[in-house]
Amino acid sequence: MNRRYLFALAFLVAVGITACAGGGVTEAPPAFVNNPQGNRVAALAMTTPRANAAAIRLRDGRVLICGGTATGEIGGVLSSAELYDPVARTFTPTGSMTVARTGQTITMLRDGRVMLTGGDQNAGYRSQLASAEIYDPASGAFTATGSMSTPREGHTATMLRDGRVLVVGGSPNGIQTTGSAEIYDPASGTFSRTGHLNQPRVAHVAALLGTGEVLIAGGGRGGMPGGYISYDTAEEYDPVRGRFTAIRAHMTSDRVGAAAVKLNDGRVLIVGGKSGRIMTSRVRNLGSLTPLNTAEIFDPESGTFVKTGDMSAPHYLGTATMLNDGNVLVVGGWTIRGPIVVGMHDADVYQPETNRFYQAGRTNVARLTNTATLLNDGEVLIAGGVADKALITSSVEFYSPKQHRFLMLPETSPATE
Repeated sequence: MNRRYLFALAFLVAVGITACAGGGVTEAPPAFVNNPQGNRVAALAMTTPRANAAAIRLRDGRVLICGGTATGEIGGVLSSAELYDPVARTFTPTGSMTVARTGQTITMLRDGRVMLTGGDQNAGYRSQLASAEIYDPASGAFTATGSMSTPREGHTATMLRDGRVLVVGGSPNGIQTTGSAEIYDPASGTFSRTGHLNQPRVAHVAALLGTGEVLIAGGGRGGMPGGYISYDTAEEYDPVRGRFTAIRAHMTSDRVGAAAVKLNDGRVLIVGGKSGRIMTSRVRNLGSLTPLNTAEIFDPESGTFVKTGDMSAPHYLGTATMLNDGNVLVVGGWTIRGPIVVGMHDADVYQPETNRFYQAGRTNVARLTNTATLLNDGEVLIAGGVADKALITSSVEFYSPKQHRFLMLPETSPATE
């Protein structure tokens, strides 16, 4: 969920420019879909528009979607949450979070409960959160748990083999970047400090490796003279020693706001993001950051990064989702349309066997900071985000690997194959 930090920048740019043009950031117009009779009917949608929300599939197959922001106004951050039922094909409200959050991490604990950490509690004048809370699917309620030692946005949260959760990096105030890390113990409901990054990082990626160590790669650092810098470095966290060790090999590109997925063979795919590299320079200021259509693989056995084939389009702040067949779906991200930042329709599928990306069709609605959740039937639920004209949408659609396309469903009709 690391990519969410830079949404604040993207979103504030979109809000600021749109506001200057005399508009506001509101919900996108309702989406429509043709039913089998050819009539246009309202499409299935969430109960509220959400961008930069958090989503996760529960053990019973339902999907929890919580928080995010519904408007570009201060106070637009949401505490509400909802559940998608893939059998009934419906969205229904569930208990509200203890505090409004956007850009929080979301992690499934061993007992089936869900933990949320940090994030922002408003849009515009950001205020970072150190608090965390637990969602219990049995009761449908959120309850506060222990707080982190520092507020964090743009951090990562990774489940360790022993059931504890490693929380790394992020920004405590929206400007500076922290190198601190801490461990959440579900048994005690408390956080404790552990190790320290070799470089403070925000908007990095993290993945649990087969060895039990955690890969931390890329990201960047704010609050520096000359602006923001991005990294092509990586390190590993050893939960036994509680230490971070720098990886000697550099990434094939510096990347901030990328997405990552561990493949079935234990390697880690890292896609998109933005790069500041020019010629041989490893770091540049924010003004030179360029969206990437490139991707790379980290091989834990050799400790090296290897470039893959390129994507069909740059995906900065996109989502990456492992499909049941081992392929990876990459959806959405940032693009500029005229004077404003909006979402993308582009999508790609990575095939490990060929080490190549293939176009996966186009989403029905443009999306930036949407959620993407694999369902039990193999489809991927794509929900919300910033759509066209910087509007936040409640619309949802489904990627079907069988049909190799994105589908929008009537709100009153069950899904069809």
